Amino acid sequence: MIDSTLILTIASLGVIGGFFSGLLGFGGGVLMFPLLYYVPPLFGFIRLEATTVAAIVISQVFFSTIVGGVAHLRHKRVHAPIVLAAGITSAVGSFAAGIVSGWLSEYALLTLFGGISAMVLLMMLLPAPSREQDEAALGQVAVSFAPLSVCSLGAGVIIGFLGAGNFVFVPLLIYVLKVPTRIAIASSLFIAMMNTFSGFAGKLISGQIPLLLAAGVVVGAAGGAMIGEKIHGKLSGQALRQLYALMVGLITVRVWLSILGFDG
Repeated sequence: MIDSTLILTIASLGVIGGFFSGLLGFGGGVLMFPLLYYVPPLFGFIRLEATTVAAIVISQVFFSTIVGGVAHLRHKRVHAPIVLAAGITSAVGSFAAGIVSGWLSEYALLTLFGGISAMVLLMMLLPAPSREQDEAALGQVAVSFAPLSVCSLGAGVIIGFLGAGNFVFVPLLIYVLKVPTRIAIASSLFIAMMNTFSGFAGKLISGQIPLLLAAGVVVGAAGGAMIGEKIHGKLSGQALRQLYALMVGLITVRVWLSILGFDG
């Protein structure tokens, strides 16, 4: 039987992940994975296995993106063609990887997470969109769908393995495809909703999801996502990009310290 205190702790961490999901549009997985992996042992609980963490995270991301995505949709920030192209291709990769992800070792999952986090951080060193590009209206935004689809397929595979990976889409859209920050964030939530559903289904079918722990995270994340979306509208595009870079940088450092054996 699972300790009720552990469920409450996990739910509290879900609030944090959901908040940043609504605020920054990455689904929350990039933050939830290290939170669920590193924080419970600080309170005396046995560390959850990386495969279990990945299964809980993908459940949280799916439900929090529904809540945060609908809130952004009301403000007309979601670019439907981008969502469909990236969402469908990433969903295919996520479903396939979600089924086989249980076969990867814990070290392999951590190394994959650290490598992707570092790649995203490097991507954010590229020039940001100009002020004119960043303030473009929804109807003025156009992207090249061939590179978007190829990158989305690869991101979907990562999401299926880790339960996290949608944080790739925000910098990809902003720094590579020059999509306005707010539109990139809002659209990324709907992309995450599509590909995490398939990854969630794959893990559910293969029996990898601990239902009580996942439910606790989902409930906490739903409330956090609504709060994050409200604060999102009060921040500038530049401030949102800086927060995103800071968060990814801190997480990247922490994960690589663990991979290299500095896990004190």
